[in-house]
Formats: sequence, structure tokens, C-alpha cells
Amino acid sequence: MRSSTHNTQRVAVWDTYARKANGCVLHFDIIVPEDMKKQDKIFEFGKQYLKDKGEPQAILNASYCQFCHLEQITPDIKNTISKQGYFILEMEEIPMRLSNSPTRREMILYLKGHYEKFRFKNFSGITTDEVKRLLEGAK
Repeated sequence: MRSSTHNTQRVAVWDTYARKANGCVLHFDIIVPEDMKKQDKIFEFGKQYLKDKGEPQAILNASYCQFCHLEQITPDIKNTISKQGYFILEMEEIPMRLSNSPTRREMILYLKGHYEKFRFKNFSGITTDEVKRLLEGAK
């Protein structure tokens, strides 16, 4: 009997942020089979990734990691999930401080990475000036 991991055509993507010891924030996705629903297990995958990256003390819970969306599985992701049960998609490292002239994207990532109330906010439809105001208000 084959497990559902091998038959999955879609995967669940969990948007994840973790503060490193140096104050920067790692942003990555934990990708699991569509039918995996146990948050604790998904958090354990993220914790293992952080340990492998030399950041075992990073906190990972529902305020740092949430289900984002479903998407079609790719052969590379399917292969990795069949071997280890999950796939990590590294996104970016968010610095402790913004540059003097940050882009809209950098400002949004900074808000999401460093302020819990913005972590999973949808910024589509919000102007750059509004993002700047949110940033000023968050400081």
C-alpha cells in the first residue's frame, strides 16, 4: 500500500519566519503533503531545518508559521517529500535594520519579519505611502 505522500498532486505551503540569534529573520516555506494537518509536526520540520542551519534556538509556533495556500507539486518537491516528509523552500533573510532607501518589497518583508501584527497580512492594494506609514507607526 502506498502512502498518501506518494499520491499527493498538491502540497500545502506554510509561510514561516524565524528570528536568528543575530536578530535577522529567516523567511522560508515549509511544504508538506496536502493532507498533513498536524501543526506540531509541521513546526518540527521547521525546527529541524533551523537546527540544520545552525539556529536551533529559534522559536517556531503559530505566530511564526501559518498555512498559506495549496499548490501543484513539482517533481523535485515530490521527490524530497517522499524521502523526508517535507520540503523547505528558502526565501530570504530579513535584516535587523532597513537600508536608507528600502524598496516597497523590503519594507513589507521587514514589517512581516519583525512585527507579529503584520506577519501574515496581505499587502496587496496597499500603496507604498501606506506601507511607509505602517512602518513609521510600528517603530
